[in-house]
Amino acid sequence: MSATEAMPVVKFKTKPEHYHADACVVWCYDDRFYKLLKKFGKKQKFKNIDLVKVAGGAKALATADATEGSSSMAERDFVLSQIKTSVRLHAAKRIILMLHRDCGAYGGSKAFPDGGAEREQYAADLRAARDFVRKEVPAVLVDAYFADFDGLYAQE
Repeated sequence: MSATEAMPVVKFKTKPEHYHADACVVWCYDDRFYKLLKKFGKKQKFKNIDLVKVAGGAKALATADATEGSSSMAERDFVLSQIKTSVRLHAAKRIILMLHRDCGAYGGSKAFPDGGAEREQYAADLRAARDFVRKEVPAVLVDAYFADFDGLYAQE
């Protein structure tokens, strides 16, 4: 049987037309917060999003110590290229950067002396990531959010 004759594993119909993304969301792949992300998208009335899912989410974009040739520089460049591709291919109108409590990329909550210190680190990293992306992609609105176990918080 040829590939054109093969039976699908899952039947699914979708429109073949290209779409415009309401947002490009940079998010961690921690599944504990997936329902929160879906609820946020619905509240924002997003029809289409481009989701960049990487360990630590926006953490890679906050890396101040990214030196030429380092793994942190490569990770930052990769995430930034995904954002730029979303803007280029799908005309993403907004870039949303997210971090969440107890993130394994940070060593989890146990890596911090207390919840306040953890929240302060995430807030500082979200500001740094937002500033970096605004500089690199100046024509698109960039927002930052922190997900905790009781909700999603806008980062000022």
